[in-house]
Parts: sequence; structure tokens; C-alpha cells
Amino acid sequence: MHDHLFSMFLVLVGVAIIPFLARRFRVPSAALEIVYGALLFNLLLAGRPEWFALLEELGFIFLMFIAGMELDLHRIRKSGKTGWYLLISFLSFTITPLLFWSVGQPFFLGVAVAMISAGIAIPVLKELGLIKSTLGQDIIGVALTGELLSILVLTLIDAFHNHGATWGAVMEIGKLSLLFALALLALKGLYLVAWWHPDRVEKVMESEDPVEEGIRVLVTFAFAGGLLALAAGAEPILGSFLLGVVFSYVFKSRGRFEEKINALGFGFLIPFFFIGVGSRLSFSHLASLETVGIALGLTLMVLVSNLYPLLLARPLRISLREAFSMCILLSAPLSMIVVAGTLGERMGLVSPKVQGALILTALLASVVYPSLFRLLARRQESSAD
Repeated sequence: MHDHLFSMFLVLVGVAIIPFLARRFRVPSAALEIVYGALLFNLLLAGRPEWFALLEELGFIFLMFIAGMELDLHRIRKSGKTGWYLLISFLSFTITPLLFWSVGQPFFLGVAVAMISAGIAIPVLKELGLIKSTLGQDIIGVALTGELLSILVLTLIDAFHNHGATWGAVMEIGKLSLLFALALLALKGLYLVAWWHPDRVEKVMESEDPVEEGIRVLVTFAFAGGLLALAAGAEPILGSFLLGVVFSYVFKSRGRFEEKINALGFGFLIPFFFIGVGSRLSFSHLASLETVGIALGLTLMVLVSNLYPLLLARPLRISLREAFSMCILLSAPLSMIVVAGTLGERMGLVSPKVQGALILTALLASVVYPSLFRLLARRQESSAD
């Protein structure tokens, strides 16, 4: 019992301190949480406690639900550039895996490298005051579109891995689509009820609700998405992401409710997932020149996989310099590379050693490329002045 309390205390100390260090060194908190997990479970703790595996899974599911909630389909649709955003993501998810396959590397490794996420891009753009600029909105549009496509690709891979190129895979995808269509209808009905009772909704979404009814309902939704995916034969985290997208689409205005969601997720549950990812990093792998070399090569390939905005600068109505800046910032998909590596290892598509290289790639890309983007953004400001 005392050992469990001590290990829990060490984990929570990291959860509390890491945001301050991340702000000080201007690196993503998730990156430092992965490093902390590697140090903690390789140097101080002998093995992963049973309770930690449960909290890690809860954090994983809630991370994907929040990622789905951040996907604003209405904003993407109103941008007028949705087709170009989709084309950039589509090129990445077709050409990159084929390049890997053509040189004898696992096709799934190319898929993992092609992952796109908004988790790093949005905070960096906010920090630099570019979130409302044309370039900032285009980066967010591509990142959000790419994040949705990333999950859809992982869903297809999961279905075909479980059933092969058979009707079973088609049935799994069909069941998943049907279940989430029903979830959409249920949430639409809930929205109509809320429309008739605005005072009740305001209490949940805006006011200081002492028993946090809304948060309790939302956590239930997050894990209901995982159960729906399980019912369809898919991975739970894919379901939680898709239900997050559905929830975001139905409830467009969430007020302070969204702040509470992020506080629960990023303040408590989600760090357990990233620390858990770090706990799987073996120092023997990290000390291997081969693993480090693979990670460096994959970090470069992440950038290569995101160079397609250079080809579409004209239709996007941005300069080549701005397009290159977009390529740089899109090359920091920390959470999605980690998610892909985790799923790939679970499905047996990549070895634990390659998963370790992917995690190291995610760390390198999420430190190097945002730093380079900051440098480019400051130079552009200086030249503009």
C-alpha cells in the first residue's frame, strides 16, 4: 500500500511541476511528461503499478475526446478552402506511406509519420499572436482537417487489421458509422430539449455549478464513445474522438464549460497518458545509435511529409515563405504520432523498438519545428517593419 502511495505521489509531483518547466523552456508540456515518465519508471520505480495502467487508459480516451471536441467543422466549412485543406492531408496520407513501402519499410510507419495534429500548432499561434491572421487560420484549417483524416485512416487500418480485406471490415466500419449516426441524433434531441430550457443549459454551461452536472455528463459521453467503438469492434479511443466531434458539431457554444473540460483533461487525466508513454521508453533503446538514427531520419521525413502546402501556395492565397512556415509548424504532430505508435504496437504493426523511435521522433519534431517556426515568424515581423 505504501509503495502505491509513494509511486502515485511521484507521478502527481511531475503532473504539478511540468507545466511550469514547459513554460520556462517553451516546449510542450506533453513532451516533458513523456521525458518524465521515462526517467521515473526507468530510474526510480520498478515496474508500472496496476492502478497506473487504468489511469493511463482513462487519460488516453479523454485526450481523444477533447481532440474531437476541438475540431470545429463549421469553421472549416465556412473557410472556403476546405477542398485545399483536404488535398494537403490526402497527399500526405497517400504519398508518404507509399514512399516508405517502396523502400521496404512498413506501410504503417509511413502512416504514423504522415499524422497531422493541431495540438501544438494552436498554442504556438496563440503565443505569437498569429491565431487570427490569414496564415494562422489556414494552418489551423489544415491541422484540424488533417487530424480528422488521421483518425479516419487509423479507423480504416484498425478495421482491416482485424478482418482483412473482407466484408467483415466493411461491416465494422458500417456499424461504427451507424452507432455514431444514432449518437448524433440523440445529441440533436438533447440539443432541442436544451433549446426549450435555456436556463437549465446556462446553469450547466456557464454558471458555477457546485455539483458539476455538465462535467459528469461529459465524462460519461467520452467513455460512451469508447464503448460504442468496442461494440463495433474498433479501438475505444477512435470512438471517443468521433463522439467528441459529434458533440462539438451539435453544441457549438460551450462557454466556460469548455474551460472546465480542459481543466479536468489537461490538468489531471491526460498527463497520465503521456507519462505512461514515457514509461514504455526503454533506456536500452534510447542508448542505441540505431534507434536514435531512425528517430532522426523519421523527424526529417515528418517535414518532407508536410511540404505539400508549397505546391498549393497560390490557391491558398499565401506566399511561398508563408507556405514554408505552414509546413514547418504542421510538422509537430506530437499527440497523433504518439497515438499512431501506441495503436501500431497494440496491433503488432510496429515493434516496441520502432514505437520507441516514433515517440522519440514525436519529441524531437515537437521541439525543433515549433522553435524554427517562431524564428521564421519573428524574421517575417522584422522584414515587415
